[in-house]
Amino acid sequence: MVSATGRRRLDRETIVATATRIVAAEGLGALSMRRLGGELEVDPTALYRHFRSKDELLVELAGRSFAEAPQLDPDDDWRVRLRSELRHELARYRVHPELATLLARQPDDEPRLMRMNDRLLAILADAGLDPVAAARLFHVIENFVVGSGLYATALEHAGDPRVSDRAAMRRVYAAADPAELPHATAAAPHLFPSQEQVFDDGIELLIGAIERVARSAG
Repeated sequence: MVSATGRRRLDRETIVATATRIVAAEGLGALSMRRLGGELEVDPTALYRHFRSKDELLVELAGRSFAEAPQLDPDDDWRVRLRSELRHELARYRVHPELATLLARQPDDEPRLMRMNDRLLAILADAGLDPVAAARLFHVIENFVVGSGLYATALEHAGDPRVSDRAAMRRVYAAADPAELPHATAAAPHLFPSQEQVFDDGIELLIGAIERVARSAG
């Protein structure tokens, strides 16, 4: 945006939008304040009036992704809402793969992240968990989501055969010596499903655990 004086007018939205475009197209390593200044046709020092450092800008990029909330129907069963919430959280890593590590490193007191966490804790409360049980299972769930997000994006970026050729991986296991690896060869046809299937299976295991904890408390 250019002002009436002919100078480019900077604001946080313009800077963040340009930084997001660079990261999406070329990766996090391509982002620098000098590069941003060039893209925006301003002296890079002008950026520091809006962000004190590149790190502060990166925190804002990551934080904005936490503000994207799924559309949950409060009348839906807690299990339905939990599935939607966790799938949405995993999608954040797939949509912003270059920011995956940065997302995982966000401080827990980031306001938008705190609101997201409160949403998940509310679902656990609706499942019948008291605050102590909800807090404990909340951390298990978050570790599951973050770990799944980092693992999936790392495999996809590396072109890992566990992602790129799952059938080939199953054939490797099927061809092993059943006398040495009886359980691996027997399971071979069912190994290496899609990351989405693995994640959904994990959600169902978590739901079962939540139900057991709720019943024991009742």
